[in-house]
Amino acid sequence: MSKYGDKFEKALERVLKIKFRVRLIAIIICLAILALDLILTFSLMFIENDKGQAIINDLIGESEALVYVLGVLMLIGIFFPIGIILYCLLNKIRVKSIFNIVMNRTCSIAYYLDGKEASKSLKKEFKIRLKAKDRDWIIKTTDAYYDKCEELKKKYEMCPNESENERSGKGGFDGWLLQEIGWFLLGFLVTFITIGICFPVAYCWMLRWNSKHTLYDGKRLTFDGKASQLIGKWICWLLLCIPTIGIFALFIPKKLMNWKVSHLHLADEQPYLGGIFKANPIVYVLVMIGCSLLNLLTLTLLKPIFVTWKNRYIQNRLVIDGRRMEFDGNGIQLLGKYILWSLLKIITIGIYGFFVHIRMKKWISKHTHMKPGYAQIKVI
Repeated sequence: MSKYGDKFEKALERVLKIKFRVRLIAIIICLAILALDLILTFSLMFIENDKGQAIINDLIGESEALVYVLGVLMLIGIFFPIGIILYCLLNKIRVKSIFNIVMNRTCSIAYYLDGKEASKSLKKEFKIRLKAKDRDWIIKTTDAYYDKCEELKKKYEMCPNESENERSGKGGFDGWLLQEIGWFLLGFLVTFITIGICFPVAYCWMLRWNSKHTLYDGKRLTFDGKASQLIGKWICWLLLCIPTIGIFALFIPKKLMNWKVSHLHLADEQPYLGGIFKANPIVYVLVMIGCSLLNLLTLTLLKPIFVTWKNRYIQNRLVIDGRRMEFDGNGIQLLGKYILWSLLKIITIGIYGFFVHIRMKKWISKHTHMKPGYAQIKVI
């Protein structure tokens, strides 16, 4: 039995049994039926009423029941092939995604242990073995690297002074304000022009820039997510908001955060351990909205308190590369700095206000630390 459990074994069995030619023929037949049905439907719609009625009467007589039957058959002819096509495509995507998660994790462990070339060759070997339907080799290889991963985790956890040494590293943020403004404006423009469809592109730009300039306990963050990986999910999430009358929108912030954290990595850590955002989606939205509203109601006078509350909730629920984050910032500590920044804003006629956001980021990063030990992230 695979170390990744029944779910992976079932997915692997289905991947190995997928008959691409049979599915392709089924999809082609469905598309042909759909095309013929649509041609018939539109041709009857665009024929003049009298001629169209005459054609229908010649075909089925004047029975209203037959007219309804014809209408139902035409609808079935449209929706049934679409349903089959969607089922084939979605089922293939779901099964392949489970297999790809395990394969990518295995290659990531190989990259960490043996280098880039070894990881590339292993990925090629996976594709060859998949075509050869070599189930035993795939399970044996994934299990072997799973065991190596567990050994590495134990090795890291056995270092008693690791957490103290890590906390001595300085956290911070070294990005420039003009860079952030430039990336934000470019992202806003792309999102606005595409009516929100290309938001994932702008989102990845900002995340890559932010991560590149952020340090936790002296370890720099990196982001390896791509817009092409997110855009499909983003469109699906937007479409799901329609049948749910917007209710699904409450779950999108948590899903976005989870995707972001799964692609964030810490320097000199174990990226294959994965990341997750352990928060309730509704509570997360309420915290974000609540802190923003309270900040407005208090005319930003108590902003340090609400910034601390929000970041304590978020950071304490982050796991990056298997490392649990912890936020130890205090609103009172930030309040003194915020008063100084406010005075500088007054002196510079508001100009210094543009730099406050960067100062906040530096303070938050400085007070975000890695807890000792490693969290067990569910792989699939």
